[in-house]
Amino acid sequence: MIRFITVLFCLFMALSGTAFEVPENFNKHLSLPFAYTQNNSENLAELQQSTPLWQPVPSGFLQLSHTMQTIWLRVPLSNTSDLELPLLLSIHNNQLDEVSAFVPQQNRSILVPASPNQFANEQRPILHEAQLVPLKIPPQQHTVIYIRIKNSEQTYLPLSLWHPIEYLKYTSKFNLLYGILAGLILAMVLTNAAMYSFTRKRYFLYGGLTIAAIWLLNVHLYGFSHRYIYGQWLWLQQYGQTLFMLLSTWLFIPLLKTTLVPKSAVRLQRALNILFQLSIIIAAGLSFFPHRIALPIAFAYCFALAISYIWIAVSAWQRDAFSHKTHLLLFFLLFMVLSYQCAFELSLLSGAVLDRPLTYVCYLLISLAISYALARRYIQDRDDKIKQQQERLAQTRAEDALLKERIHLQAQAQEALESSIDERTFELEVTLRELEEKNRELEKLNMEDALTKVKNRRYFDKRVLMEVRRSRREQTTLSVVMLDIDHFKQINDNYGHVVGDQAICAVAKMIEQHLKRPSDEVFRYGGEEFVLLLPNTQEQGAVALAEEIRKSLSQAQFDFGTAQLTMTLSAGIYCAIANDSKNPTIFTDLADKALYQAKQQGRNRVIAYK
Repeated sequence: MIRFITVLFCLFMALSGTAFEVPENFNKHLSLPFAYTQNNSENLAELQQSTPLWQPVPSGFLQLSHTMQTIWLRVPLSNTSDLELPLLLSIHNNQLDEVSAFVPQQNRSILVPASPNQFANEQRPILHEAQLVPLKIPPQQHTVIYIRIKNSEQTYLPLSLWHPIEYLKYTSKFNLLYGILAGLILAMVLTNAAMYSFTRKRYFLYGGLTIAAIWLLNVHLYGFSHRYIYGQWLWLQQYGQTLFMLLSTWLFIPLLKTTLVPKSAVRLQRALNILFQLSIIIAAGLSFFPHRIALPIAFAYCFALAISYIWIAVSAWQRDAFSHKTHLLLFFLLFMVLSYQCAFELSLLSGAVLDRPLTYVCYLLISLAISYALARRYIQDRDDKIKQQQERLAQTRAEDALLKERIHLQAQAQEALESSIDERTFELEVTLRELEEKNRELEKLNMEDALTKVKNRRYFDKRVLMEVRRSRREQTTLSVVMLDIDHFKQINDNYGHVVGDQAICAVAKMIEQHLKRPSDEVFRYGGEEFVLLLPNTQEQGAVALAEEIRKSLSQAQFDFGTAQLTMTLSAGIYCAIANDSKNPTIFTDLADKALYQAKQQGRNRVIAYK
């Protein structure tokens, strides 16, 4: 009796048009009728209590433009056969935020979770390019499936019903076809990468990156990424189309810079640089916007870039039509595929995402056009290089002929010159010897003091600069000793300037006798004043040397014929490691101050500057 009532109920539902009859030999039905309502209920019990208003969709396809919505679908099915039917309910849209199906089982409804790990022992949806809900309808039974869909963007809901074997055949053909296309695009990526590794041409690198971005966009649009790559990463599922579409469009900018726009077009190159930087900023900033806002912005910017590319290609065509027509075709295809995708987003076109082969075909043609343009550019570069080599070879041959003629003329002129060169050479050698002797004399006169025959003040200025630099570089102590004959004016006044000059010479000779190292030198600083330059000498050593000179002079008695004299001298010393190589006069200034102190303290003494 119960079985008879069930059959009558199923028949009534079928006749009323609210249930889809599934025959025994069922294979597929691509436009499964259903009803929908917008309701925020979280489970089936809440939905039934809210008494929703169901709106029928007999075409099996629903497209809504509302945002932040929760939609419930009601799919009545009726099994009129005597066998249990395994079925697959397919929603061909893998970009929905959340899909939950409530399937009757043993007079109750169970939740088929969106996450495979949510309920380990319950029936789960199949991870696939489309959203699949597995069903089993008992014989002569009527079943109503409720599907709750949460989506924050435009909602495409194409419902279809499949027998598992028939769906396997369909997906096998689909995977084979689109797998071949994806493999072709990926092969072009690898080809451009290989060409870049061999040739180091940057446009092969940019072309490979552009085609790789196209490949990522297509595997995202057609659900392969959802199935194989990042199915659990919801953020990338939502923003993948936006980011990959931007990436695949603005990567044409460096490609244009290296292939189509010459380096001489400075303004255009600068504009492309600005577009490239702006694209990076937009791509990074769109992830902070809601997806419903980010996607239209991405479409608008990509359209602007595509129109800019077309304008650049048209301008380049006017200069060289044959080499740039491929780029123009390429950018028209880009504009067309963007328009095709945008038409679906604006609800101008409708259909399942997986039933849009034009997108894949256009991007495949774009990838082929990029590879062809880059290969042609490489061939053109190679031909230009060969042409330049041939031109350089012809120029080299002409230069060789001219060189041979010049060599012949030079050989004739050389014979005439050799005879005169020998004569001139001898005269030049004699002149050089005389000039060398004169230079030695001039150098000696330039370095020596004419009276005392010790080094003069000019040479001291050069040597002190050299020693200051060495002291700073090697961090060694440099000592400068200023010596002055005491009461020398009285000698000139009492005995005359001739005796004074003899006294200065005697003092200079005595100072030279006390120098023990080749690097130590005495200089006549001016009048009766001398200076000692003592490299790598500590203060104790400088004081000791100055004391020896002072004692020796004070104990000596000089006979100058008309006068017998004893003399004393005062000495000022400054010792330090040079810090400023540009100011060597600090050593002489501070040594002179010490000499002034020795004079003030009674003369005939040595004082080191503190």
